Amino acid sequence: MNAQSFCSKYLRCPSCHSQLTSNNDKCIICGEIFRYALGILDLRWPRPSHRDFKEDQLIAEMLEQYEFSTFINLSELVRRNRFRDFSENLQEHLRSRSSNLEHLGRQMMDMFQYQLSKYYTTPGKFVALDIGCGYGTASAILARRFDWVVGLDPYLPVLVLAKKFLEECNIQNVILIQAYAQNIPLHNGCVDYAVAQNVIEHLINVKPALHETRRVLKQGGCFCGDSRNRYDLFFPEPHVKLRWVGLFPRTLQSWYVRKFKNVSYADARVRLLSWWELRRCARQVFGRSVRVVFPLVSAYGQSPYLDKWIERIESVPLLRDLMLLFFPSHLLVAQSNEPSK
Repeated sequence: MNAQSFCSKYLRCPSCHSQLTSNNDKCIICGEIFRYALGILDLRWPRPSHRDFKEDQLIAEMLEQYEFSTFINLSELVRRNRFRDFSENLQEHLRSRSSNLEHLGRQMMDMFQYQLSKYYTTPGKFVALDIGCGYGTASAILARRFDWVVGLDPYLPVLVLAKKFLEECNIQNVILIQAYAQNIPLHNGCVDYAVAQNVIEHLINVKPALHETRRVLKQGGCFCGDSRNRYDLFFPEPHVKLRWVGLFPRTLQSWYVRKFKNVSYADARVRLLSWWELRRCARQVFGRSVRVVFPLVSAYGQSPYLDKWIERIESVPLLRDLMLLFFPSHLLVAQSNEPSK
């Protein structure tokens, strides 16, 4: 099966949920037409209510430079445009992350798979879905473990970066789609494994996104995603590098960030969830068998010895739940229509 055949079989119209044409750019039933950019199909629905002319200008510049640029060159262009109002310290933080993407992606995907295997049976190996794929970090690792990977993100500039990153990694079995997690343009029950790496806190409407994820999962298909804890007491909020943002009421968080970092928290597009909020939302979608657990901190660059201590804490339910309230990040693992082990 080639990429064209895969898209024809698995993609659906985000408007009426019908089959697309053989070119995948028009719906057979409702007639909606969807545009391509560098082979990346725009299946966002509902369509954006207004055009972002700054984004259009950035995309035009990226497309003009694409053939002659490297991933690093293009990522610098996006960073200067998207994060130009951020401080130099934050810019450097973003720069250092993008220079080590594949290693970070492998650590996270290994951690996801290891933690998931503690609670659920192993999913199939045909189709993986990378929700909020960003630069393609997780997609590149999943592409070596699954026959096909669908990378989903609403922001075209980072999808263009992902395309360049995957090309430089010589990976050809990833389909990049511009779409919203709240309206995934895939048919029901076609995904074996879905991941959301560093994404859940960026989903303003988490519950519809989880419903869509469950819809596209096969019976027995698995989902795994990490979520930064709103009430983290140990580390600064990673998007603005400021401590205790989540301890403030949501109405005061932007004021707090502006006062001490002089940047807009709204530009980070973040809504941190507490352990209670994440667990409640996930249970409403996947049922009570869903788990919100500790991630392996070694995947985030911390000492592996801490993971051994956390395993001991997990064996004491009261201590475990108390620690989860304030732990820096949570890991959500779930399996569709299958009991846990």
